[in-house]
Amino acid sequence: MRAQRLMLLIALGCGPAARAATRAAVDPLPGRRIDRLVAGPTRLFALRGGEVVTFDGGGQALGHCGGFAAPPERDARAAIGAPDAEEVLRSAGLPDDDSTPDADDALADEGLGPRRRTRPVPDVGIVPRALTAMPTADRVWIATSSGIFRGDETGCAPMGLGGRDLLAVAAADGVVIAASEDLLFRRDTDPDDDDHDDGDGGATFTVVGGLPSRPRALAVGADGEAIVADDDGVSVVGPDNTSTRILDRPTDAIAVCDGVAAVLASDGVYAWSRGAPPARVGDRPPARTLSCGPTIGERWIATGVGVWSSSDGATWVERTEMLGRSVADAAILGDRLWLAADEGLIALGASPAVAGAPGPAAWRAGGTPLDPALPALATRRLLTPTIPWPWVTAAFGTERTPDRHAWTAMVLLTFPFGRGGRRVDPTPLANEMVRRDLALAIEQMDLRAAPPGEETDARLAAVQEEREALR
Repeated sequence: MRAQRLMLLIALGCGPAARAATRAAVDPLPGRRIDRLVAGPTRLFALRGGEVVTFDGGGQALGHCGGFAAPPERDARAAIGAPDAEEVLRSAGLPDDDSTPDADDALADEGLGPRRRTRPVPDVGIVPRALTAMPTADRVWIATSSGIFRGDETGCAPMGLGGRDLLAVAAADGVVIAASEDLLFRRDTDPDDDDHDDGDGGATFTVVGGLPSRPRALAVGADGEAIVADDDGVSVVGPDNTSTRILDRPTDAIAVCDGVAAVLASDGVYAWSRGAPPARVGDRPPARTLSCGPTIGERWIATGVGVWSSSDGATWVERTEMLGRSVADAAILGDRLWLAADEGLIALGASPAVAGAPGPAAWRAGGTPLDPALPALATRRLLTPTIPWPWVTAAFGTERTPDRHAWTAMVLLTFPFGRGGRRVDPTPLANEMVRRDLALAIEQMDLRAAPPGEETDARLAAVQEEREALR
């Protein structure tokens, strides 16, 4: 019995023994698709097949939360010491396999209930729905169908809102927000306590407001405000619980990177910084998710059909390694871009499009917001036209005989169907134009953040002129 109890505790993920066992566990579901992927300082956290799996910086599985699986079905059993059902039936003068109403009454008199009973409806258990990682500690917050959990490679523990069906969660230093279908919750703590304590630090989740529509995505803004995206648009709920609708477009993805927020709306990409209203900065790439990139040159990473990166939300560069492939999510850990693809976890190196671009240090504190004065770089004019315009060849001739003098004109139309009509591949030129414009935009932001002066103004004017010439 002791051995059985110990095995039961380990299977349910309870107690110190279970937490120690999960530390050395292998990847529990290597064949399942990863639905969500987030990163802490040194760990990756993936939502896959109803499990939350922790990976190290090399993509090796370290442990998982096993407390979300449905509990095993069990039939109701008689209490220890109760008489056997067949014995009760024989004592009542009935066959031991009798299933008549008389047999049910005899069993009920002895507290055994009916002989034949339907199996109980299985419990679906707790279903994890969304993840967010702590920015300064290797911990993950998990929104589930019954409250919110916090975990790492050693296991997960409930942190409140038990019984609430949560759909989304987001975290920043000292702030965690979660949303159900109609309510928004908030938890504020000291960042140091939140990153190092073993309990909840005395903090609890409180209701900060109702939601008129089902939330699609959550984020924490630069000032700790909650940013909620739904089918009606984007709302901002401040620390004082006041809600403001800032965008009236269906939106399904948010990312706040270096103090600048961006959303994927139905009609394009919108971005804004502190104190500025959202502005449409460009067309939307074929993506479903949005996350922060490693450098100012790749501030945002969008995934969906392929992987796209952008510094300003206006110009998006697609990674050639993932052309046309379905990617569920992306996260940055160290110098690698980790992707949740159909075949599993994939790691990519630095993007060639932004090789040599400065890192986060180039974005100074209080940097200038996005400058939408210049339109997105247009490279479509370099592509082969969709309509196969013909090549025109004209020929003229003359004919003279003793009886007559005649002129002949001939026009030959050649239609270049297929790829055979393309004489020059414009892709390298388009890539170089995008790379050059990106480098100039980074230099422009650095100059705007630098102390004013004649030399700075002259260099800024030259960069602006060169960017305009590219258009």
